[in-house]
Amino acid sequence: MKNLTARETQSILVENRLDGQGKPGFAFRNPSSAIFYNWHAHPCHQITYARRGTTQIEGPDGHHLLPTAHAIWIPAKTRHRTMIRNLDGVSIYFDPAYFPQDHTGHIQTFPLTAMLQEMLLHTLRWQPGSVEHTPIARSFFQTLGMLCMEQMHAKPDRLFTLPRATHPSIVRAMEAALASPGQANLPLALHHAGMSERSFRRHFQEETGMTWQDWIAQARLFHAANLLAEGQRVTDVAACAGYASLSAFAKAFAKLMGMPPVHFRHLQM
Repeated sequence: MKNLTARETQSILVENRLDGQGKPGFAFRNPSSAIFYNWHAHPCHQITYARRGTTQIEGPDGHHLLPTAHAIWIPAKTRHRTMIRNLDGVSIYFDPAYFPQDHTGHIQTFPLTAMLQEMLLHTLRWQPGSVEHTPIARSFFQTLGMLCMEQMHAKPDRLFTLPRATHPSIVRAMEAALASPGQANLPLALHHAGMSERSFRRHFQEETGMTWQDWIAQARLFHAANLLAEGQRVTDVAACAGYASLSAFAKAFAKLMGMPPVHFRHLQM
């Protein structure tokens, strides 16, 4: 994976005209190679659709997973960094002046209907600067924005989100767990946090709104989704994600992703 510096990231934004308003919007074909963009922000709202592959985005409130057949919303001027793995997808940038005013103010992932998936791909016909004076394009982007907002409002809250913490001890435990989710456990988390189990559980719940067990279970499944998107075998992924039972892994994965891991892996091919 290529890790970009802040300067390299900004240079790519300028080169691809992603640093402008683009009235009322424009599309950008995401690179398929593995790449890690440094912290940055856009003057436009961004919606990225993953037709295949997975992406992880880190924002002010935590880590977000973008799995196949979903999209992620990033409000304008929200600092974030993006890790792309074998993504076949498209990013659409909307000028805030032309977007519905009832949009949500935080990053979130949401499912897409088949119609919306095709509409998001259709935006590739318009490049930056080519939409403002094209009536059908203006109408298309405005309609697309309203339909995406409808989907966002209908989905469960905090879908595919790992909340972050601010307490230094909890942050240390989280960072250690995310470095190797399959091997993470409560004793290791307590060691990195330097806290008693009672204090750790209390602070963790207060900081994230989740229990440690629920948080690390979701972190493991995020990790599993990335490995499956790379084409690794389901049995190998289950073990790497810390599951001793393949059936338990399949059940947990299907509950989060809405499909069994075999089906998810097949979508990447």
